[in-house]
Amino acid sequence: METIKMGKRGTLVVPAKIRKQFGLDEGSLLITETRDGEIRLRPAVAVGVEIYTPERKAEFLLNNAITQEDWDAAAEEIRGWGLDPLKILNTDPDERKDLMTRAELDRRFAEREAHKHQQQKTA
Repeated sequence: METIKMGKRGTLVVPAKIRKQFGLDEGSLLITETRDGEIRLRPAVAVGVEIYTPERKAEFLLNNAITQEDWDAAAEEIRGWGLDPLKILNTDPDERKDLMTRAELDRRFAEREAHKHQQQKTA
C-alpha cells in the first residue's frame, strides 16, 4: 500500500509499480467508483463504436425483411430518409418478390404448429 497526494484539480499520480502492473500509460482510461467508504480505481476498456450511415442502416433494414410487408415498411422508411431503396448497395432489388407475405408466413407457422401438435398426440 502506498500513500499518494492529490494535486491541483484533483489529479492523482498512480505509482509507477502499479501503472506497470496494470499496463497503464498516459491517456489510459480508469473507472472510478465508491464502495464501502472507499474510492476505487480500475482499468477501463474502450470499445470503438461503429457509426452507421443512412445507406448502411437501409441495407440492414432491407436485408432483414422477412415478409413483403416488412420490405415495404423498410422501403417506406428509407424513402423518408431521401434514399431510393432500389439503389442500396449489397441488396437485391428483386428480393421483395421472393419474400412471403405475412399471411403466407402465418399460414406456414400454423401448419408447423398443427404438425407438431399432431406428432405429440401420436407419440
